[in-house]
Amino acid sequence: MTVLRGNCVCIELDREAIMEAKSLLREFDNPEFIEADVESLEISKKVDTVIQNPPFGVVKQGMDMVFLRKALSISTTVYSIHKSNPKTQQLIERISKEYGFQYEMLTSRYRMKPYYPWHTKNFHEFQVDVYLFYKNNFSF
Repeated sequence: MTVLRGNCVCIELDREAIMEAKSLLREFDNPEFIEADVESLEISKKVDTVIQNPPFGVVKQGMDMVFLRKALSISTTVYSIHKSNPKTQQLIERISKEYGFQYEMLTSRYRMKPYYPWHTKNFHEFQVDVYLFYKNNFSF
């Protein structure tokens, strides 16, 4: 992407989300889109930065950690959003150490519109933790 001065690769399982992203990003320099399941995705080359909003693991428990492990295995800088709770924070701390990362965390409120058929409220508001994982001496 020209704005970021680098190449952009978008990985998404949901074909409709890919189509929407393509229309939103069409003004940028040809981002690459890969329709794939992160659990089975093999990425051989390293990337500079991963920016992700993984599923929170509510529907399929542990999916947020699958995404996090994949991101930490291919990059030296990762931005990731996770539903805020003490158990998740402890697990993330352990995983970041396991992969040799330091991190900083910012907690914020998140307002989610209905997405799945079983979402019955106009919106659901909850706390999320936004993480910056990094190696070396980089930080905010």
